[in-house]
Amino acid sequence: MKPSMVIARLRRRRRVSRDVAKRVGVFRHLDIGIPELDLEERYASRFDVDALLRDEFLLINERHHVDLEAWNVSDASHLWNFNLHYFEYCVALAAAWRRSGDAEYLECFKRLVRSWLHACPYADGDAWHPYTISLRLVNWLICIDLFGSALSEDDAFMDALTKSMYVQYRHLLINQEAHLRANHYWENLKTLLICAAAFDEQDVYRRVMRDFERQLDEQILPDGVHFERSLMYHKLVLEGMLRVWLAAEQTGHPLPKNFMPKVQAMLNAMASLEKGMGKTPFFNDAADGVAKTCDQLVAACKRLFGMDADDSITAFPNAGYYKLYDGDIAVMFDAGEPGPSYMLGHAHCDCLSFELSYKGEPVIVNSGTYAYQSELRPYFRSTAAHNTVMVDGEEQMECWGEHRVGRSYRDVEVTEFDASHIAASMVTASGVSVQRILVIGSDALSLSDSVMDGGNAEVLSFIHIAPEARNIKMDAAASCSSAPCSYSPEFGILMESTAYAMSAPASVATRLELGWLHE
Repeated sequence: MKPSMVIARLRRRRRVSRDVAKRVGVFRHLDIGIPELDLEERYASRFDVDALLRDEFLLINERHHVDLEAWNVSDASHLWNFNLHYFEYCVALAAAWRRSGDAEYLECFKRLVRSWLHACPYADGDAWHPYTISLRLVNWLICIDLFGSALSEDDAFMDALTKSMYVQYRHLLINQEAHLRANHYWENLKTLLICAAAFDEQDVYRRVMRDFERQLDEQILPDGVHFERSLMYHKLVLEGMLRVWLAAEQTGHPLPKNFMPKVQAMLNAMASLEKGMGKTPFFNDAADGVAKTCDQLVAACKRLFGMDADDSITAFPNAGYYKLYDGDIAVMFDAGEPGPSYMLGHAHCDCLSFELSYKGEPVIVNSGTYAYQSELRPYFRSTAAHNTVMVDGEEQMECWGEHRVGRSYRDVEVTEFDASHIAASMVTASGVSVQRILVIGSDALSLSDSVMDGGNAEVLSFIHIAPEARNIKMDAAASCSSAPCSYSPEFGILMESTAYAMSAPASVATRLELGWLHE
């Protein structure tokens, strides 16, 4: 951890004064709803809005009835309860109201908010965690925008809502997650900027913007990839930047000079890395069904900024990601650090791993993430859950608990790279050098793994086949075995797939020819 993170960690949680709600002055209605993101029916279908009418919540593919006197489900995971307090499902409620005009959806939103205000007094539990506040406040602002005058005409409701939002905003201001940095801290700053604009607190806006500008340079790498190397979080951060721009544009607040170049770089990186893959690539903690899709974000950037996405970039050396193509084949390859050394909470053991899609359909996949609080969490972060190399049973990183990392691999280097071929190496934590060479052709992939100074160590190379993939043939020049494995395309979804493990002594290169038969 950085010294500043340690100092921030030592600070006690702080509370605002009881009369802070009385200080609410101006509240500006901000148009921060984005139709391409918020009104898209596939997005809304994640939440089952009709079930919300009977206090039943479908979040991260898990359904629970919620006692609105408690706003907590003891049988659900911590992540699920966090999602409960995000109120993102109410954006889907607002979208359903916009489509149908059914007042039942509007009344449901009001009922849920009123019950939350009653059941979640200041400042107890998950409801008042800085991260849940950060997401909830922006989602409430989006709902206020989408419901429009139908909501704003209810003066009593809006007065209670505005006062609560102001208390949450001021609480967040003095309880930022600077000890965590990464996406948590970024979400805090994003929300503080939007709320400072909404409540016309220019001094807060200027103060937070200084930190936000520094975080843009720290968290968005020069090649445009978010520094946690997760395309899921990358897309969440990019969406947040669009909301910040809308708030600043409407209130006349300035944005830093690096803002729009960072948006363009992130847009290009997202479009290029997802091109031809058919899904969010599963490197580090990543899944579909959380962030908005690449297509949605591309469309939003085009309308808001007139900005086109350059999806032709193949090398992202700062993040360590590379794209290879041959005809209908697209490959994403990881030859980089797992993330910022001081915050590896979302890192996986996926160095030298790759994913391959054919005609936009996944063929070779990393296993995914599934859950943060689960007995399967260690597996999904492990070396064996990715299409990479393990030497003598040593994990690429020592993953502790849900979001901790100990010793890790080092000295990652790309020695050769062109359109359909890459050679890269890394050194394990115990000092063994591993090299991988990957070559793709029109209907096959060739993979060769070799180890230097491995002695009599056993080398295992893993390949995971997507559940939907068909007509795969394998030719391994090493001992090869297959077994069922777990695959998770979205949080809360567990599927069975097939994993192959090629085994050879360190003195012998492990070789694999993998092809697919044309239909």
